[in-house]
Amino acid sequence: RQHTQFAYRAQKEMGVWDAPPTSAALALDKPASEVRALKYSPNGKYLAWATAAEVRVMDAQTQAVVATIARAGVLDVRFSPKGTYVVTWERFSKPADGEASPNLSIWDAKTGALCGAFVHKSFGEDAIQWTDDEKYCAKLVAGEVRFYAPEALDQPALVLRVDGMSSFSVSPGRSPSVAVFVPERGSKPALLRMYTVGSFTRPTANKTFFKAENVEFYWHRLGTNLLVLTQTDVDNSGRSYYGESSLYFMAAAGNFDCRVVLDREGPIHDVAWNPDEKEFAVVYGYMPAKAALFNHRAEPVLDLGTAPRNLVRFNPHGRVLALAGLGNLAGAIDLWDRKSKSKICTIDAHGASLCAWAPDGRYLMAATLSPRLRVDNGIRIWHYTGAM
Repeated sequence: RQHTQFAYRAQKEMGVWDAPPTSAALALDKPASEVRALKYSPNGKYLAWATAAEVRVMDAQTQAVVATIARAGVLDVRFSPKGTYVVTWERFSKPADGEASPNLSIWDAKTGALCGAFVHKSFGEDAIQWTDDEKYCAKLVAGEVRFYAPEALDQPALVLRVDGMSSFSVSPGRSPSVAVFVPERGSKPALLRMYTVGSFTRPTANKTFFKAENVEFYWHRLGTNLLVLTQTDVDNSGRSYYGESSLYFMAAAGNFDCRVVLDREGPIHDVAWNPDEKEFAVVYGYMPAKAALFNHRAEPVLDLGTAPRNLVRFNPHGRVLALAGLGNLAGAIDLWDRKSKSKICTIDAHGASLCAWAPDGRYLMAATLSPRLRVDNGIRIWHYTGAM
């Protein structure tokens, strides 16, 4: 059976635990100072953390430190898809009489050697994006997507230019695509284009739409289909404080696209692909929100009910679906069996601000985190049958 673990960081400590069915803290050479960032590699092989003075990369199974990066001031840490590289970010600063120093760096995870560095003002999940095979990493610079080979980060290997582009997303999968978004300007609609990475002569898919100032990208894990959540900052009808939102479905091959028709007015709270099937779930509408499952043609196939919910998560095998009401909602989590199309149980995760499945798909974690809430902070774990 697959061995799993989880890590946490608090104001004055960090820790690593064996995950259920065994639950025990692992012996660890903990840093003496505050841990500012903590991240597993996507394959679970490594765990990296950053303090004010350095970054350490640990073998998650043996707890042995494999690399120490003597870089001060790191505030965030990420891994490449296979865990070969570590990406670190420090706060951007520009001296009054000179150029800004590089603050986004890429390192070899095994040796801690610096591969290259860039200047990047802000950092998030989309700051540096990788193809799954790690052949390229990509970043947005002055309206163009620059693709770099990690062994030669001084010059881009590929460049994609689209006028007015504000964001992009590289797909997972063996034949990666890249989607680029151009927000609407005046009477011109917003534009989304998809290209095959390395073939930028003509797009594989195009879509235009109005009421789209920014977007969120949701790729199927194979990279074959994309859901695009469009949003505006202001709802011109005055019915919502959060602006207007719409959902669009696009096939990477360019042979199908449509707007996902939702039968309830109000914001779209969350979207998630089933990792094992070509279907997706959406939580939408004014509270109490509705949740529904849609097939690969964006047709509704299962009504998951109406309740105060704002988050949806499939377990890694796609068999169990969690519908949660977190944040300012009560914290109830409904677990659904996708195969039998029935609700398994409802979990009380009052005060939770995070909900995540274990890699084995059997256990669900809910956590109350600071600064969202500064009291009753903690972690709770349930079996998918509802037993804590």
